[in-house]
Amino acid sequence: MRVLIVGGTRFFGKLIVRGFLDRGDQVSVYTRGRRRPAFFDAIEHIRGDRTDHAGFVRTLSDRAFDVVIDNIAFVRPDVEAVAQAFGKRIGHYILTSSGSVYPRFAARVPFRPIAEEAADLTLRGDDDYSEGKRACEQAAAEQDAFPVTIIRPPIVQGPDDPSGRGWFWYQRIADGRPVLVPARSPASVWRQASSADIAAAVLLAAGNPSAFGKTYNVAGDEILTLEDFVRLTAGILSRPDPAVSVPATVLTREAPWYRPTFAHWFVMDTTRIKADLGFAPVPLPQWLAETVHWHLGADLPPAEGYDRRNDEVALARRAQAAPQNG
Repeated sequence: MRVLIVGGTRFFGKLIVRGFLDRGDQVSVYTRGRRRPAFFDAIEHIRGDRTDHAGFVRTLSDRAFDVVIDNIAFVRPDVEAVAQAFGKRIGHYILTSSGSVYPRFAARVPFRPIAEEAADLTLRGDDDYSEGKRACEQAAAEQDAFPVTIIRPPIVQGPDDPSGRGWFWYQRIADGRPVLVPARSPASVWRQASSADIAAAVLLAAGNPSAFGKTYNVAGDEILTLEDFVRLTAGILSRPDPAVSVPATVLTREAPWYRPTFAHWFVMDTTRIKADLGFAPVPLPQWLAETVHWHLGADLPPAEGYDRRNDEVALARRAQAAPQNG
């Protein structure tokens, strides 16, 4: 199978490329060429800047592929350029979208996983990233030259994660001191996805007629509270339980520099992709251990706000010493 991956040299894009290569597929990657992963000599590199839509169309207008995987479409013209460049000369288009397309009120309804139908692609007025992803999905659905599959992940973690979101917690937990966890109602509860899960979903969908015209949530099976996540990570690192719950309003008032990641409610329904494609996510303890150890061995700069770590610990100690109601 001839596969083009738009953006395939970072994070889960690399896993997607490696998966196709391991399957024996012919892989081309469209990037600026600034990163050269170990597989670079095994793929065809098509040099280009995705934000240059005219250049994208010009470079690819005489090419044909069985599958195009688009990992870096953020605005509607990105997807329109694909339709303009290829027309009917691709067999299947897979757009990596985001759980951010869902309206925020949907994430505030506890005990009800969010199904694919909950997305309102006409919604505007929240943030540029979410609006851009909705517009990309709309553009993909409006063209009729090739079948489309849309992949919607929540937060994705794994080795080589460039975001720093997990590092916020891992560096703090690794130092063995108390860690502040914002307490909210409803509690921060979520499903995340591993980078390996996203690659597996793409490989299952690629060229698969069962996936044509479908949108899929992709996430792990496990549903965790933020405290569970902190404690599980501490166990991986053989550290004592560091979690100290403090009302989010107190943290905002007394530690405004402290901006924890993953402090939200977001549980996606993954029934459809399991039924259609046989998707089976990586168990969370496995991918979390791999992720934590990669971060600790990657010589990363300090996590956001870590320069105020002593102040965080002092606040946690005060919270621990305060008398508890009831």
